[in-house]
Amino acid sequence: MPPSIHPVDLIIALRQKHLTPAIVFLTSRRACDEAMESFEHTQSFLPPARQEMIGKVLRAVIDQYPSIAEHPLIPTVQRIGVAAHHAGHLPSWKIAVEELMRNGCLDAVFATTTLAAGVDFPARTVVITQSSIRKARDFTDLTIGEVQQIAGRAGRRGKDLVGFAIVTPSPYIDLTVLTKGLTGHPEAINSQFVISYPMVLNLLKAHPLDQIQPILAKSFAQFQLNQRAEVLERKLDELHRQLEPYGPRVCTDWISQWQLFDHVRRQRTHRTPVRRNEPPEVAARFHFLTPGRVAGLSKSRGVVLRQYRSKGQKSPMVTLLRHGGAITECPAAIVTEVFDHMLDCAEAPVYPWCTPESIESMLRDLEELPPRLPVLPILVPKDELIPDSIVQTLGDFSCPTCPSRSACQKDHAHASKLRQEQHRHTKAIQALRTSLWHRFQEKIDALQRFGYLSPTAHLTDTGEWARLIRIDHSLLITELVRADAFTGASPALLAAVMSSIAHDDDRPGAFPRISTGLASLLAQVRKLAESLSPYEDPPLLRADIAAITEQWIGDPTLTWIGLCKKTTMAEGDIYRLLARTLEFLSQLHTLRDTHPALADCASQAIAILRRGVLEELP
Repeated sequence: MPPSIHPVDLIIALRQKHLTPAIVFLTSRRACDEAMESFEHTQSFLPPARQEMIGKVLRAVIDQYPSIAEHPLIPTVQRIGVAAHHAGHLPSWKIAVEELMRNGCLDAVFATTTLAAGVDFPARTVVITQSSIRKARDFTDLTIGEVQQIAGRAGRRGKDLVGFAIVTPSPYIDLTVLTKGLTGHPEAINSQFVISYPMVLNLLKAHPLDQIQPILAKSFAQFQLNQRAEVLERKLDELHRQLEPYGPRVCTDWISQWQLFDHVRRQRTHRTPVRRNEPPEVAARFHFLTPGRVAGLSKSRGVVLRQYRSKGQKSPMVTLLRHGGAITECPAAIVTEVFDHMLDCAEAPVYPWCTPESIESMLRDLEELPPRLPVLPILVPKDELIPDSIVQTLGDFSCPTCPSRSACQKDHAHASKLRQEQHRHTKAIQALRTSLWHRFQEKIDALQRFGYLSPTAHLTDTGEWARLIRIDHSLLITELVRADAFTGASPALLAAVMSSIAHDDDRPGAFPRISTGLASLLAQVRKLAESLSPYEDPPLLRADIAAITEQWIGDPTLTWIGLCKKTTMAEGDIYRLLARTLEFLSQLHTLRDTHPALADCASQAIAILRRGVLEELP
């Protein structure tokens, strides 16, 4: 595979072939910035008329957004006719680039895949230089939907009869991924509906408890869960048909009867079984870890090849096929999620517990699975329904003299397997049909425990104002308010804490130091967040991030450029941090009737925070 094409050579080739304007999709923000830097020393300039047209459009945008007047990329954009567009830029600069592109002023834009969706930003040509993108701290293959979104940018309505999607050579490109993306069907749309504490409070404010379940049943999330349940119901019907040949015998439930008899017979000469001491959620999950089931681990996925219990301790174990072909024996507790997805697994009686052809097929299927899979909702029983030990004796059974004994002994293995599948599907269907309502009730239990709801699920006085906090980590924020954590805090401290709660990116960098007061307040917030972790995932609470907001509000004379110099964060990231902080502060401002001092402090912080760049956009 030849090396990647240099950005300057790529744009020259596109111009010669009349394939401009083009959007060149790169792997990361840094790649976009480096592509722009490569044009700094080129001698290929635009004609004066084109440069004047770019300058005219930029002046119109600058009149509306003065913050980009001194943007360092303006000279390159005006001389060369290319620009960069990614999340590290200010929204005002991205608006300027989009306006230049719409007016036909640019020959190319270097962008990340965030430009592919949600922006009316067409071009004659799109150039795909990658088959993977950076997500968090790792690279992930493009999904079918992402590839088609990228290709869909090609072709301008009313200007181009044909749009061109070009794949450039690269040592890191996988043509299989792109071919599948261009020819396959997009991944299914999955509901992102989340039952949050504010939603529960506001629903109970507007409707009685007995009307909530029908409301949840009308949601798109429940519609998708019902579709998955219907698939399992069809499988359940098929299992019923397969069990018909094993019809009624002397015992009404001969499968369970023979299983108990066989267990007692085998345990008769053995020692008392070791008591299982496993968490209920592990036991409930273990029931679904059958061969072929796709399971989620802490940082990867795997396919279950078998499930068993280790001798002696009787701890639940699974054999997993991992990415790369590794087959490992692991405790069942290592599984963090059970996905509603099965792969074809041809079981074998010896290691590796399935046929080599099946392993190869499952490895291919595992690599091709979409990043998001529907999770199988599993209800954890509150009480152990089946005792660990069997207390019956052989004399309690009629099996030794039963005329059906030989048939039961012969058919039990297969019939029992079918019965287990029945039970699994029945439990899964029940969980799918009731999971939203179950999660809603869990939130009610927590809100009653903290005093936001009465035992009859009516809002208390505390719940009346807590329902107004409709943002992430709402339980932590309302508990901080109830604990008077912000009493006497300055606007800078209040805003800084809200920034640390709002920020959800652990990207490293250089940041200003925090004050002693902020460090002390964040220690209290962190302690409370840890105590609430069983009810709500704690935020990152990064002190270095909070210091940026503290300095921006604490020093009203600080300019935007001066703030950007204090940190290695991209200015687009700083803008989003402060915009999110504004959103959180505005929620506190709504508490002016019940907490006037806190609302006034939030109002002061908002007034100081909204200056410079943050004044330009709503």
